[in-house]
Amino acid sequence: MNKFVRIAVLALGLVMAATAFARGDIRDDRAWVKPEKGEKFSINGYTMGKVELYGYLGQLRDDEHITGVVLRSGADDAQKKAISSSAKTLQIEAFEQDGGDLKPLVAGS
Repeated sequence: MNKFVRIAVLALGLVMAATAFARGDIRDDRAWVKPEKGEKFSINGYTMGKVELYGYLGQLRDDEHITGVVLRSGADDAQKKAISSSAKTLQIEAFEQDGGDLKPLVAGS
């Protein structure tokens, strides 16, 4: 019986650790996206283009109930436009990290 309880607790711990890792870039109901070179983006350890990111954000909106997306510092104008456009279409908020603050991104900017 003790062995069964130990295995169950270990399994539960592994599931919780995996869940925490998967939600690594989801904080305060917002997805935090890192800009990469060449109109690429990184989130939760994956690098993707703007079309894949749009689909991924849609999935996060439906499954994780995110209410916004935050573009980390270092993005170019094309990346800002892609994020704001995707957010507008998905009906979620879009922000840009500005030091320690968040600045709203407006579609078309």
